Amino acid sequence: MHFKEALIQSKDNKNIFYLAPIPVWVEVFDDDSLHDRVYDLGMKKLNDSQKQMGQELPNQIDTERINSYKVNYKRRENWIEPNEYSPIGSRFFTPPNNFLDIENEDVITIRNRINNSYKKLLSYLEIKNNQSPKITESWMQYYDPHSGRGHNAHNHCRWEPGEETPTSFSGGYYISDGQPILDHPYSGVFSFHIRGAAHFIRPKKGMLIIWPFDIVHSVKPFYGKSNRVVINFNIEDSESKLI
Repeated sequence: MHFKEALIQSKDNKNIFYLAPIPVWVEVFDDDSLHDRVYDLGMKKLNDSQKQMGQELPNQIDTERINSYKVNYKRRENWIEPNEYSPIGSRFFTPPNNFLDIENEDVITIRNRINNSYKKLLSYLEIKNNQSPKITESWMQYYDPHSGRGHNAHNHCRWEPGEETPTSFSGGYYISDGQPILDHPYSGVFSFHIRGAAHFIRPKKGMLIIWPFDIVHSVKPFYGKSNRVVINFNIEDSESKLI
């Protein structure tokens, strides 16, 4: 994915430039009562399996998950694809629960916030689009406070190269941080993996993050006082053409 400029000058040194920096949108909404209502709605609407979609027990076989695996892509014996677009991780073993499709006033508010932030991001990056966002799939997840579930490093590249569009982004909207235990500095933290380094972000209630679909990211095992709840999604411009 290509962005606004090849080099962006630093603010404090005329000879320092950032090479192809990766744009990430971060915004925090502070209306807690709305997030509490959405938390309760998800508890009622989703079954136990849907609440765990996409979660893993890092670095070990997750027997609960592996028993539900279904091959939902074209499985071939040999093939060729561009390496830079290879998918990482097991995202496509994870069917979406599409929580953001629910016609509920609070869910619509969150959906509008995501769409508006996405449009602002594309405008800032000067990426051609028709200002008509489409959330293609979404996953609302409840991370149990005691089981230590997280998500191994993965990106949102498709199994079939070329399915992405120039406006394809992914994101997460946090409904609850789950009050992670204080003596575990990595509990439930979100991480981008870029050039051999992990860039950690501690989730906050009401935080929205949007990033390019091909960036590798993960979630550290979560331990806390209550459920860590996030709505993950993929979004693109509805008029955008495939790459």
